[in-house]
Amino acid sequence: MKSMARILAVDVAALTVTVEPGAIWRDVVARTYHHGLIPPVLTNNLSVTVGGTLSIAGIGVSSFRYGAQADNVEELQVATVDGTLRRCSRRQDPELFWGVLSGLGQLGIILEATLKLRRPKPMTRTYYLLYDDVRRFMEDGKQAMDSGRWDYIESWCPPCPQGLKWVNGARQPFARWFFPAHFTVEFEPGSPPDDKALLQGLRPYDNLHVDDLPTHEFANRLVPVFDLWKKLGTWEHPHPWMEGILPWSTAAEYMDEILPDLSPGVQVGGHVLLWPARNSVSEVPLFMHPKEEYLIGFGILPAVPPKLWEAARPRLEMASDLMMGMGGKRYLSGFVQFTPEQWREHFGDQWERFAALKRRY
Repeated sequence: MKSMARILAVDVAALTVTVEPGAIWRDVVARTYHHGLIPPVLTNNLSVTVGGTLSIAGIGVSSFRYGAQADNVEELQVATVDGTLRRCSRRQDPELFWGVLSGLGQLGIILEATLKLRRPKPMTRTYYLLYDDVRRFMEDGKQAMDSGRWDYIESWCPPCPQGLKWVNGARQPFARWFFPAHFTVEFEPGSPPDDKALLQGLRPYDNLHVDDLPTHEFANRLVPVFDLWKKLGTWEHPHPWMEGILPWSTAAEYMDEILPDLSPGVQVGGHVLLWPARNSVSEVPLFMHPKEEYLIGFGILPAVPPKLWEAARPRLEMASDLMMGMGGKRYLSGFVQFTPEQWREHFGDQWERFAALKRRY
């Protein structure tokens, strides 16, 4: 759908933008920010398409407040298999509307999407905190989500390589893993945030840095990272990303099992994603996640040279199986090779409804 990439209209009064499905989020942000507006949720990679992320869910560093990108859609125009063009929304044909959002492209083709916008403050301040213990990070992550102080929470897992050890019969590098957390707040120029008040109650291993950026630059903060991967050539490798969402109650135990034997080489052209989230902020029926209120997103996002794929594949499959075995749900944007039974299990109580919609449309 990349040939359908127009941004059709920005409605400043209604706080919406209408786009075609091949529009990339970077262009949407550039157009809407010209009017002082921005989508509530943005993916880290702004070079992906609107239609693509709405068909999966679309997660970003403000999802703990605003849900998925699919939660922030006002209306869709969809072409179904019989050639009919249908307008749908929460009020008009809601069954089709909620079937298309996070529907994996199974019910029809998105031709237009009208998206919610919000009016951000012009500046952001980010506090670069570092944690050496995942449970301490989770405690502070929960406090940060509950406090209402923060506009964005970003985190991941970087390794500090320590040497070689035996893993599955072979010597491989191993690492001590750390947990950076970037807590960001928007503010008006001339009225900077109160650093001490914002950080009160948080207990990081270290407070490394404070950085101010215009909000538009903050939205594009990771563009240089993706550009670097492309310059280094790792972007041309397969990207079998294994992402999922864990219940809070098992997340730390899961990472205790996965991280000690995960090679720090996963950082070459990729990274290990970590993000705190909440259940109640999303209403998209087909965006499957655990039922607990507090959730942790986790992803192993490597760039794998083709000749190393057969060695990497079993480890990603094991990480995926363990995630589902510990009550997690896979996020369906990456490496997914489910059996029919696993698809049924993934959608759970939504499976029959989803199957019926596919038969109907």
